[in-house]
Amino acid sequence: MKSLLKMLALMMTAVMMTATGAMAQDKAATAQSLVDKAIAHYDAAGQDKSFADFNDKAGEFVFDEYYVIVADGEKGTFLTHAINPKLINNPQIWDLQDVNSNFIIRDMVEVGKANAAGGWSNYTWTHPETKKLAEKKTWVKPHDGKIFMVGYYE
Repeated sequence: MKSLLKMLALMMTAVMMTATGAMAQDKAATAQSLVDKAIAHYDAAGQDKSFADFNDKAGEFVFDEYYVIVADGEKGTFLTHAINPKLINNPQIWDLQDVNSNFIIRDMVEVGKANAAGGWSNYTWTHPETKKLAEKKTWVKPHDGKIFMVGYYE
């Protein structure tokens, strides 16, 4: 009986680990897909309309923990940010660091410059729901002199 319970516990652990890995893959795919959708919308609707749509908290580009940020591809200045509009056109974010002293925005710009097809920027940030430090992964893709970004918490 004990060995059966042990085996069942091991199976449950394996299932949970697989589910957690699949959830992370789903989150990454969602972030990447939303960036591609935002770039397509930007190309179709133009900068003014798309930026207004990206900043609309009730719109299709903001859901669950996902939202689109567009930043200047050189300076990193945020051009959109639906969750915290105070960050838009704020030059001080260039020096923003996480708790590990990583320059978050500088890294995003470098990732954008180095990866035409997109790349990941990783940093530690306070999760808005749990209020605890958490790893955040942000998909960064350059387009038209800007970087388009969507992140998620692990």
